[in-house]
Amino acid sequence: MALRKEYDVVVVGAGPAGSAAARVMVEAGLDVLVVERKKLPRYKICSGLINEKSLKLTKKYFGDIPEECYCRPRIIKGVRLWHDEERFRDWPFGENGAPNVWRAQYDEWLARRSGAEVRDLCLLEDFTMSGRGIKLYCSDQSEGFVEIDCKHLVGAEGCLSSIRAKLNPGLERSSHWFLAYQNYYEGSSELDPEWYHGFLDPRFGEIYGWFNVKDDYVIFGTSCRKGGRFAPYLGDFSRFLKEHFGLKLGRLVRKSSCLGTNMCATGNFYLGKDRILLAGEAAGFLNMFGEGISSALATGLLAGQAVAQAGSGSGREALEIYTDLSNRERRETLASWKLASRLAGRPVMV
Repeated sequence: MALRKEYDVVVVGAGPAGSAAARVMVEAGLDVLVVERKKLPRYKICSGLINEKSLKLTKKYFGDIPEECYCRPRIIKGVRLWHDEERFRDWPFGENGAPNVWRAQYDEWLARRSGAEVRDLCLLEDFTMSGRGIKLYCSDQSEGFVEIDCKHLVGAEGCLSSIRAKLNPGLERSSHWFLAYQNYYEGSSELDPEWYHGFLDPRFGEIYGWFNVKDDYVIFGTSCRKGGRFAPYLGDFSRFLKEHFGLKLGRLVRKSSCLGTNMCATGNFYLGKDRILLAGEAAGFLNMFGEGISSALATGLLAGQAVAQAGSGSGREALEIYTDLSNRERRETLASWKLASRLAGRPVMV
């Protein structure tokens, strides 16, 4: 289907934040296009744990998660934190635990359930603002270079947001950036696969080291500041897991990495400008130790509600409404990172 040249709202990014924003705006009667630069379903580095908040929002706005999104173990009991080889805190996910999903399938399902027109392999190259409208310049695999006009734009591209970079280049330069890296192996371990494991020893990463299981894969990773060397952390961590928890590694299946900023830990959120709103990691929302699905869904919904209210004759601009609606989410995000630093016994992600 050919792209039309005008929409009420364009959402950039088909992750949970973008799909949640689209869902609310479609329900409000707005004409919404979601553009995604990659082919859906697309891989996303993530634990894929749908915690209680995420599950409630998913069920309320999208329905029950389909079986094809799940992996083994189907349910994760909670987060288990370790200092060295000593377990010191369990955070259960409640009586029913948390669904354990592959983000590729979960994200595509959310996007399709949003009710918006979804266009993958469509890259936002640039945009301009003029008067009461926004013009987007996109590269689409099927149609080549296209121009699209819209009244509002929602940026949900994740941490590496081209929209945020253009709107506030100073923030890009002043933020501290971190690299998260993890490996997927065929293998086994003595660690309980029904828990997500976090290791807070600074030998294993500048934020923390983590271990979890999805299907036949053992997954472990680490983090360091951008420009640093993650290999020593990863080497120490893998040796530690082998020595203390019987980690046995077979075939290496995947290496993956992503960048993040310290916006979340410092409270330096950026919600947008004029008729452009940012949600999820693009706005700086990420909970302690990197849990981002719940904040992506929550802020995407709030951004969508703000655009819908602004278009219903409220007399207020969407950014003003969104700023008010997101107050609680900003406070909770910052508080979660303060707790992470207390648990780790050192500053984390600052």
